[in-house]
Amino acid sequence: MDSSIELIKRLIAEGEKFSFSSALRPDQEGGRQYGGPDTPEWLAWKTRSINIVRTLTEDTSPATRLTAQALGIVTEGNYSDKFEELKATLIKALQICLEAVEYDAYGELRQATSSSGSAALSNKVFVVHGHDTELKNDVERFIHEVGLVPIVLHRQPDQGKTLIEKFEHYSDVGYAFVLLTPDDMAYPRSQEDSPDERRTYEYRARQNVIFEFGFFVGRLGRNRVCCLYKESVVPPSDLGGLVYKKIELSLDSQAYSIIKELKAAGYDIRM
Repeated sequence: MDSSIELIKRLIAEGEKFSFSSALRPDQEGGRQYGGPDTPEWLAWKTRSINIVRTLTEDTSPATRLTAQALGIVTEGNYSDKFEELKATLIKALQICLEAVEYDAYGELRQATSSSGSAALSNKVFVVHGHDTELKNDVERFIHEVGLVPIVLHRQPDQGKTLIEKFEHYSDVGYAFVLLTPDDMAYPRSQEDSPDERRTYEYRARQNVIFEFGFFVGRLGRNRVCCLYKESVVPPSDLGGLVYKKIELSLDSQAYSIIKELKAAGYDIRM
């Protein structure tokens, strides 16, 4: 556990250094700053912090429950108080997790499981999607055709779980496809009072898609996440080194390329 202790301590130290302006891209309006999109560094820290807490502690532990609470705190479009609340919540979760790893006085550590169920060996592939039903269905069918098991969240039984609990339960996969499709339209808050023709509009993926994108990059690593995007959507900024594949008319245009990525990730794909 010594390596976990050092990692948690490092995450706590890194988290303390973040400020409103270094974690977000603030949007200035009327002398007040609103939170903008996450910087890559802040997104990575949040994802890693949540992942290590949930890997090491039971679902019922205070540390894991705090990460669930943190996921409900929205910083984009809000003042700095929401950022400070989110930062403090995640640091507290890390501190409780550290205490559990060092002492486990309350039996909060997650029990070890067989390595046969690890993500590295799983033939399950998660499909992160927005509102483009046709592309989602095409990807789901493709995964079936190459002999793997697609996991589409809304097709799985709820089992009395909340949405985030359900997502966590079914995220034990070996690979993830993230579908960035132009579902939302956005413009800078500073242009809120401008006429429509003077606003700078961008097509963006749904917020849940961006969150799940970061979650799986942190959980699986960059080589096990493939992002499929359509031309008009604006991809997340400053996320180089990830696999992006542009979908033209249909998924068929990238099928061979996608199979190469799956093989590189360790899957024995034969077609």
